[in-house]
Amino acid sequence: MNRRTFITTLAAATTASAFGTPASADHRTDAASIDLESGDGSHHPGPPRFLHANEAIADPLGHETETRDSLAPWNPDGDATYSWSIVDAPDGADPDLSGDDVVAFDPDEPGEYRLELEAPDGTHELTVRVYPDDTEDDPRPRVDLDAEVVGGQVLLNATASEPEREDVIGSDLDVEFVVDDRHRDRLGGLDGPISAADIDDRVRVHAVAVGTRHSVPDAIDLVPDGDSITVEHPYDVPDWAEDAVVYEIFTRRFPDQDDPTFDTIADRVAHMADLGVDAVWMTPFVETDRGFGTPPEEGGPHGYHTVDYFSTDPDLGTMEDFEALVEECHEHDIKVIFDLVINHTADSHPFFEAATDPDNPDHEKYVDWYRWTDRDALEAEFYFGWGGIPNLNYDNPEVRQFCLEVIDYWVEKVDGIRADVGWGVPKGFWQEMYDRIKRHDPEFLLLDETMPYDVEYAGGLFDVHYDNHLHAALGDAADGNPESILDAVERRRQEGAPDHALFLQYIENHDTDRFLASHDAESQRAAAAATFTLPGVPMLYYGQETGLYDWREAMNWGEFDEYVLDFYDRLVDLYHDHPAFGARGRLERIDYESEEDGALAYARYDPDTDRRAVVFLNFETGPQTITVGDYVHEENLLSDSPANIEYDEETGTAAVTVGTAVVLEADEPEEFVLSSDALVEWPSEEGTDHGPGSYTYPETDEIPEGEFDLASVTIEEGDGHYRIAYEFQNELSDPWNGPLGFSHPMMQVYFRNPDGEAGTTEARTGVNAEFEAAYHHRVVADGFVDEFQPRVEDAEGTHVSDVELHYDRTQDPRTIRMTVPDDGLDYLPEGEGMALVFSMDGYGEGRIRQVGTDGGDWSFGGANGSDAPNVIDMVTPGNIDQSEALAHSVDEVATIPFAPIGDDVATDPDEETADETDEGSSAIPGFGVAAGAAGVAGGAAYAASNALGDADESDADGSDAADETE
Repeated sequence: MNRRTFITTLAAATTASAFGTPASADHRTDAASIDLESGDGSHHPGPPRFLHANEAIADPLGHETETRDSLAPWNPDGDATYSWSIVDAPDGADPDLSGDDVVAFDPDEPGEYRLELEAPDGTHELTVRVYPDDTEDDPRPRVDLDAEVVGGQVLLNATASEPEREDVIGSDLDVEFVVDDRHRDRLGGLDGPISAADIDDRVRVHAVAVGTRHSVPDAIDLVPDGDSITVEHPYDVPDWAEDAVVYEIFTRRFPDQDDPTFDTIADRVAHMADLGVDAVWMTPFVETDRGFGTPPEEGGPHGYHTVDYFSTDPDLGTMEDFEALVEECHEHDIKVIFDLVINHTADSHPFFEAATDPDNPDHEKYVDWYRWTDRDALEAEFYFGWGGIPNLNYDNPEVRQFCLEVIDYWVEKVDGIRADVGWGVPKGFWQEMYDRIKRHDPEFLLLDETMPYDVEYAGGLFDVHYDNHLHAALGDAADGNPESILDAVERRRQEGAPDHALFLQYIENHDTDRFLASHDAESQRAAAAATFTLPGVPMLYYGQETGLYDWREAMNWGEFDEYVLDFYDRLVDLYHDHPAFGARGRLERIDYESEEDGALAYARYDPDTDRRAVVFLNFETGPQTITVGDYVHEENLLSDSPANIEYDEETGTAAVTVGTAVVLEADEPEEFVLSSDALVEWPSEEGTDHGPGSYTYPETDEIPEGEFDLASVTIEEGDGHYRIAYEFQNELSDPWNGPLGFSHPMMQVYFRNPDGEAGTTEARTGVNAEFEAAYHHRVVADGFVDEFQPRVEDAEGTHVSDVELHYDRTQDPRTIRMTVPDDGLDYLPEGEGMALVFSMDGYGEGRIRQVGTDGGDWSFGGANGSDAPNVIDMVTPGNIDQSEALAHSVDEVATIPFAPIGDDVATDPDEETADETDEGSSAIPGFGVAAGAAGVAGGAAYAASNALGDADESDADGSDAADETE
């Protein structure tokens, strides 16, 4: 990995003196007893910014759900005046800086920009690092920053990784270090590597991994500690959140409805404590015009239309009553999360009433507090047409000052904040809030509602993020696609979520329909089990554990099935008790078989304790059997009783009967043999890897003789997929360090539907051959899956579905296996096919190494003219003769025949018949964890080090099958 220190850290920066928090504005109706400040207390606009040239720091009107940003002074004084300018930009750049006190910035060229903010306390500089245009479809890299003292010098350690190859850092991945602009002066006058003893004040360093896209930045604080330093990680989440269970209550519907108050909510805290929750998130309880009496068609008494941020809804009780509720929660070890609604106010808020009334003496002031689609007509901006909640204007420093005062007021009363409509407020404001709160209390929790989630919010904005993709996948699972659950979790890494980021996992909340409104009770419990056994922060919505069906109905106290509550109670206990289910436990895909589509199995592993558990979920209505390897133990950890398991010593499998959810302790997964029905085994004679018989291998030692000598190709039919195994005569080599462990074979399997229409006889690009009849699909794969996704294509070359490739050098170094979805391939048992082998060349036509008349270092020879097929070996079942099939002339390409797949299994006549007791059923070994499963947490990543200030690299189930927990 190429790295450089992208910092001008040693140059003296303009001094920004400490500046206290400005005096309160006259609109403040109450005051916090704590005096918080952001950053160093000055108006400096915060950490450096990182973006691409096709992005802008902007906060446009509309654009619902799209995250937005702006540049603003921190610790804003609504009565002050601020001005911005660009003091440095890349050559040829013509960036746009627009606005007054709060600005938008639109760069047009990559490079480093330096902006200057003139504020009452002095001049502040801000670095904006801009990278070339990105492609959002590309996966984002990730970076983890740390530091240590080696020989008295500070050594920065940046571990960067790419989602598609977690074990190796790509050669095009760079890491850049940037010292925070606010702290550059603390290193002024020092040359070369920085000694720990030279650091006499806190210094923050940021790191960004850069490939085709840049990572979410990470940061560390270097804190003087005598002659050494202490390294602090400001973006780490609160310790208690790592294994927390969150419980959301719809505040006015949770308590007994004959007297719904803070006091009666306090009476129900014991219920939450008995359930084992760690934090309660309360929907808004401040003064509102959407309290009790709000009809269902207006969302019921939700409280999200705020009238007064500093007082409670009097129908719920006084501030003292609320504080007593918090104390009751704390006595039960339950933290309280406040629902912060500062994207908008109610249209009955005094500020908006003044803004829309030209005769109000405060009109001119408050008209600037809101966003308008037509200012002259006083038509306010509302997201999604949410009339009644006009959006606040964060271009106004006075609005920012007020909202920070709201935050300061509630921080001293609660343990966490959930930011409503998090995407609607500029990211820079959340960044200031995060810094402000975390300096006061690092254990304070910050949760954002951003949908779809934006991983940028994990870079010093919030601790926990809604996982809306997982929420959607849980519904898909109940509709028959449970694998989408694991895809949703893996998506976090593809999007570049840092390791420290936590995701909120839920099946329902106050903004969604109840899961039971669309799915049955069994699916609801299976989905809930997923939220508690996948990496993240599980959340329960009040009444989920008691079977509520309606959106925001009253809690059904005493009117529910105790069995359902017991299921959730056991689920919470399992989550807390088993270390593998912590937020940092590794998620592992495992191979399994099931009777129906609605089944899922996966593993979680905790490396610290070396404990592993396998989770079995059934989204179908009745029990079904899910089969895995026999590495699972017998006791169902959910029911504390033996699961219904049939172990098969001969096949090394365990068939587990699952009602809704089963969780089993497990040993390290071993090779698992998936049962299947053999469709065909096509042989290939030894020593035929010379095309029609005349081809010669390249002269390079990196493509060894015999590398493409095929032994057989087996096709088997499984549940919803086919398995294809290419077995070679020799162990495969890997001189180019392929991601799967082999470098050379390119495999293509062609399938023909005898009853099908259309199709083509022309082989894929680069093959240089045709077939004797039209085919309809082809499987194409090579070992460089990071460059080319193995796939099924139709005859026109359209990508139909992805193919999973498996290769395990330790278990079977001669065999490459593929798992092929059966989409569109249901004709295979009565179809025809042909399997070919080529030499992979990433630069060749169709990724195939061409065959010429004369060989060379990197080319095959022996062709009879330019029309030679580039097939090195093929299967030859029945009467197929390879030399005839690949025969060609100067003006005529080879015509390749098809072989039947159907009823008769083609075998090599020279080999003995397979075990007659098998009755035509066989298995392809090696499709287990060892071959195909990838832990979502990834493998080891290359760690890069750089001395601070030095650009050079350093050396230095009970047994009853119907039991719901089975």
